[in-house]
Amino acid sequence: MRRLEGEIESCKRREEAAAYARAEVLRLAQGQETALATTYADLLGNGGPSDESADEMIRSVREWRNTASNRSLD
Repeated sequence: MRRLEGEIESCKRREEAAAYARAEVLRLAQGQETALATTYADLLGNGGPSDESADEMIRSVREWRNTASNRSLD
């Protein structure tokens, strides 16, 4: 019986931690005024221009990475 009670308590702590993490992600998204992806299609995005080659896309990503940003990780 003690083992079962311990497992139940452990589940409750994990659920509380997950709820806290979800709330924190939502708070960050609201602070950045952005929407969260809610579907797999949202995560994929539009894929970019249909006439762009893989090499062009890679070149663009490298340029974006080398461009200074005013964003902060704080």
